[in-house]
Order: sequence, then structure tokens, then C-alpha cells
Amino acid sequence: MNHRKFILSVMFLAFALFCFSQRDSPGRLSDSLNLKVSYNSSLIYPGARLGAEYSVKSFNVAKTKKSGKKKDFDKERFVSANLGWYHHPNFQDNMYLTGGWTMRRTHSKGFFTEVSPEIGLSRTFLGGTTYKVDNNGNVSVVKLAGYYYALLTVGGGVGYDYSKVKHKPFILFYKLNLLSMYPYNSTIYVRPAMEIGLIYKLRFIGNVKSKL
Repeated sequence: MNHRKFILSVMFLAFALFCFSQRDSPGRLSDSLNLKVSYNSSLIYPGARLGAEYSVKSFNVAKTKKSGKKKDFDKERFVSANLGWYHHPNFQDNMYLTGGWTMRRTHSKGFFTEVSPEIGLSRTFLGGTTYKVDNNGNVSVVKLAGYYYALLTVGGGVGYDYSKVKHKPFILFYKLNLLSMYPYNSTIYVRPAMEIGLIYKLRFIGNVKSKL
């Protein structure tokens, strides 16, 4: 895959996510656009991740147990777009763009859990200088040497939403992702990645419907 095809693929993925987020979905009750920034580490290798998530569905669920104890939480669904990167010294840098579906469950006191599958593209950049030798024995330097991969990730996280009790428009979270890239030397390459970061709520509408 050349650079032009990569850019076109990125533009297509972004456009598809935008179109999906604009669909009127039955039961859609609130709209919110959140920005995400996080420290992104693959094993011991440092990196960063930026993203945005758009709420397509939000329900408040209230339950009363037989004991009389009440349970109150929100169920939210988001489409997301994320750009991640990490640096493996003396080997490569990995930059990857993903689109995903986030399922988040937030309790009335602000604590939440979430699960998010994502799919996208990965581009690695080899460390050091890479040379190429043609059939005539001529040696040349390969600029931006690296490889393209199809990428699939599954992540799970926990965090605290400060808008629930303290009415602050941000969320703190910790997340563990499992990255799989293909084809990697004709096999599937699996690697864990950890995120610690902040979500900022650009727009929040608190008028949600209770589902009893």
C-alpha cells in the first residue's frame, strides 16, 4: 500500500464514522462530543493517543432489588476515532488510526466500566537508516521505511466521570488494549497496550430518559 492509498483509506474511515454518527437512531436521547488524550504505552515503550467519541445512545437505568436497595446507572454507546503512537527504541515507531464502538456503563456516583472493539490501519516506521539494493547492485536510502498492517483491537477500561457528582466536564480513565496486526511476517502479531488519560466533554445534554 502506497502513501496515497493510505491517506485515502484514512479519509474514507473518517467519513464513514461521521456519516454513522449522524444517523437518527431509535432510542437516541442525548448528544455529546468528547475529546480524548492519553499516555499510551506498549509494554515498556512510551507513546500517546488522541481521539474523539460521539454519543449515539444514552439511557439511565433505575432498578430496585427485592431487598429495597436501589441501583442507578447510565448506559452509553459511542462511535470513536483514535490516532495512536508508540516508540520502540532501536526498532520502530508504530502509528495507527482506528474507528471503534464504545460501550460504557456509569454508576450514579461517577465510577464506570467500558469495553471497546476497534478496527483500523497501522503504519510502522523503522528505526535507523534503511538501504535498498537493486538488481544492478546500486545502493539507495529508503525514506520513511516501514510497513502497513490491518489492525484490530479490543479494550477494557475503568474510570471516574466528574460530571456526575462534581459537575465538571471531564473524565479520568485507565484502559488496557490488545492490539493485533496482520500480516506480520505472514502471521498475526498480538501486543498489549495501556492507556492512562483524560476525556473532556465539549457538549453535554443531561436530559436523558429513565428506563425502569
